Amino acid sequence: MSINKNILFAKLEPFIKVKYHSPDKDLIIKLCKQIIYNDPTKNCIIKGKRSDWYALPETKSLFHSKPNCGLPIGNLTSQVFANFYMDSFDHFVKHDLKIRYYGRYVDDFVIVHEDKEYLKKLITKLSNFLQSELKLTIHPKKIYLQHYSKGVTFLGTVILLNRIYIANRTKGNFYNAIEKHNPIARDHKPTNEEQQTFQSSMNSYLGIMK
Repeated sequence: MSINKNILFAKLEPFIKVKYHSPDKDLIIKLCKQIIYNDPTKNCIIKGKRSDWYALPETKSLFHSKPNCGLPIGNLTSQVFANFYMDSFDHFVKHDLKIRYYGRYVDDFVIVHEDKEYLKKLITKLSNFLQSELKLTIHPKKIYLQHYSKGVTFLGTVILLNRIYIANRTKGNFYNAIEKHNPIARDHKPTNEEQQTFQSSMNSYLGIMK
């Protein structure tokens, strides 16, 4: 998802003015604007090798974003702003379309319904709303219909009736992350920075498995 900064700030500024009642309201608006319109591609510090980025899809890189679009992945503010940005979509799905079984995390969402044809018809309605209201496009290759008995892949897991499994791709990435650090441990005593990198990586995978 590439958030349109102009739309985001146009939604956020009046919301703060109406809902936020502390005396530092102007400062909050100023800081939000500064964060939203900050361009992290300018004067950035590149750690590691630039070649590590070569396989990164352009849709995942801010260096290829449209002007005034995209927020840095990982920032706490980006997660909050993304949920705020998508709030109108949540209301459209749950209140206007009256969809009962709906879940979303940032730009990934899942809808459960007993009628397959109804779900197919929803695709156009959802796509039109996202494009007209938020300037977002649903990736055509990331739409799929699945019978609940086969499970639904969502956020690196496979959700089945009464249980959740780690998806094969997530499990494979976990093994690869371990293998990536094994040669370092065999070659020398890992530095503090290498230990911290390994620990952060493992905690991330252990967190999702928990």
